[in-house]
Amino acid sequence: MPDLWMPGATHLDIGDHAPTDGGPAKAIGHITWDRNATVTKPAALVPYESLRDYFGKNAAGKAVAPHILWDPFIGRVTQFVPANSRSKSLADAAGGTRTNRAGSVVIQVEALFFPYCVVGGKTYVRLADTPCKGWAELNAWVRSWGVPDAWPMGRPTNFTPHRSATVWTQASGWYAHAHVPENDHQDPGSWPAFITKEDDPMAGMTKTVSYVVSRRRRL
Repeated sequence: MPDLWMPGATHLDIGDHAPTDGGPAKAIGHITWDRNATVTKPAALVPYESLRDYFGKNAAGKAVAPHILWDPFIGRVTQFVPANSRSKSLADAAGGTRTNRAGSVVIQVEALFFPYCVVGGKTYVRLADTPCKGWAELNAWVRSWGVPDAWPMGRPTNFTPHRSATVWTQASGWYAHAHVPENDHQDPGSWPAFITKEDDPMAGMTKTVSYVVSRRRRL
């Protein structure tokens, strides 16, 4: 069985675990989008610790916490719920298309990023332009849960939403928040390329232990 808790990540269990529905394994890419910066008014990146504490310790943040908070500039990762639990980062209206639970896993990843954030004196427009540190390990762990390296709705390259309840229900793979039914967010705008199997840091490893922001209304 794959690791319920990502190896190398900080584990900050918020409780509130609940099973998923089963079906095609999915992962969802989000950005935290904490500030509305612009090309003429870039803004400093919000500290990682602020988001970690919001999702991990604040009641309002826990109610919308993802599985993973990922810092693509340094490579830090914090996990809030195990992989086989649903998290609550997607809108999921009662009686509608299932979102947070719609798969054998629905692993949600919030990248610490917003367009025109400033880090180390440099302005970053797209998440894919950041150093993307820690992505290889994160990609490999998500893959270990049966999520293929595929974008059923297309790899995000801008903030234009594309949604299909049929594709969402039937296809396994990675989805942008902008691809998820019942949701109106347009992130993440871009995402790093998948890591080739040859570069997979978990390839060939034998696992002997299993580890037992605005935001939207979640189920």
